[in-house]
Amino acid sequence: MKLKVCGMKVESNILDVADLHPDYMGFIFYEKSPRYFKETIPKLPETIEKIGVFVNASLDFLVDKIETHQLQGVQLHGDESPNFASS
Repeated sequence: MKLKVCGMKVESNILDVADLHPDYMGFIFYEKSPRYFKETIPKLPETIEKIGVFVNASLDFLVDKIETHQLQGVQLHGDESPNFASS
């Protein structure tokens, strides 16, 4: 079983959750979400994969966040087509 904790926003909470060693941590990059993440992700153990959660974002926005935060995965929650998802 793999464990993902999503909606991470506050640094102290991120670090407390990291101490529990989940497999993944999700960061929401959707401005309309109350859990919208706009800070810098603190240093996490290498065993925790950082996942960006996006809703109908442009490919340029996704790439920017992937590069800026060194995300290991992307989760799409909008009307993205299979063609877009394979980009």
